[in-house]
Amino acid sequence: MRLLTHNLLQCNKKGVKNGYPLAIQAVSVKYEESPYDKDFTSAMIPKLEYGALVKALGELGKCPALTGGEALVGGVPQLPATLPEDHAENEDFLKKLHVILFDLHLVEGKLVCPESGREFPVNDSIPNMLLNDDEV
Repeated sequence: MRLLTHNLLQCNKKGVKNGYPLAIQAVSVKYEESPYDKDFTSAMIPKLEYGALVKALGELGKCPALTGGEALVGGVPQLPATLPEDHAENEDFLKKLHVILFDLHLVEGKLVCPESGREFPVNDSIPNMLLNDDEV
């Protein structure tokens, strides 16, 4: 599951008012390079909740198992705490953002609701967001 996908997910359990952003408990993360597209990456920025992305990146960085990470010179890129004002023209920022959004994949782990603590498993990069009958 890409961090772009994570940025769109929330807990819809009955009674939960603040189910976003889901916390990440990563067991396995994979780096898989994709072609860089400056325009596409830049176009995704208005659709993102940037603070949630920075938090998710921090949680993903705690994972001890990163497959393919040897291709990342200098390790997993870090983002500034706030979105740079020149983000549309800042090539270095856009390249880092591309890697974070499209090249890092949560393979195994859990997504946890910040309000209820409900855990949603992630297996083989697929988040299972299905609720039980009593949670709908």
